[in-house]
Amino acid sequence: MLESTEGKLYVLFFILAIVMSIAWLTFSRLTMARIEGRMKAQGLPETFQWDGVGGRVFFYAFAISLPEKAALRIDQRLINSALVRSYASRADRFRGSIFLCSFCLWIIITFIGILVGGK
Repeated sequence: MLESTEGKLYVLFFILAIVMSIAWLTFSRLTMARIEGRMKAQGLPETFQWDGVGGRVFFYAFAISLPEKAALRIDQRLINSALVRSYASRADRFRGSIFLCSFCLWIIITFIGILVGGK
């Protein structure tokens, strides 16, 4: 199976899917839950008005991991990036970066697999 390009892509796809899933769970449970808990304890309103199919995780990761100028461009109606960033630690930024990088790599491998497999 690993002799072919498709086989290697399948293995890489599943490895990245596992890494991304672990990063997603770690980021959402360790970072988001802590930040939201601290904000709620201080009596601040919920910063995210709508959470579709887990999209809130991406907005938190963008707000925390991206450089400040880029993070502040996120629509204020969805998330208050400056407020979320003020509660984020260095470890939160690291977890967010790992999550975003693993997700982007997974998407890239998926598209490459579609192109290679669509002969």
